[in-house]
Amino acid sequence: MADVTVHRHGNRWAVATSDTSSPLREFETREAAVSSARLLAEGGTVDVVDEDPSTLAGQEDDVDPAGTVGTSDDGRKDDGHLRSEQGGL
Repeated sequence: MADVTVHRHGNRWAVATSDTSSPLREFETREAAVSSARLLAEGGTVDVVDEDPSTLAGQEDDVDPAGTVGTSDDGRKDDGHLRSEQGGL
């Protein structure tokens, strides 16, 4: 019977047990993380913490450490260039 904690982890929700320092799993939604934590707890307690104990709080996926969003030469975000042309194929 493991005690399990659900907490923010950047833009996601993490599930961790009391005997581990790193999250076991991460989920897009709080509801999915809590559901997984209940299964993992096997009748033990599940604590939900809204604060992010890591240094990931407030960071967005498409922001580099300098705090600027990556853009291409034509002003579009880098995710606008998902494919590149390969000549000679």
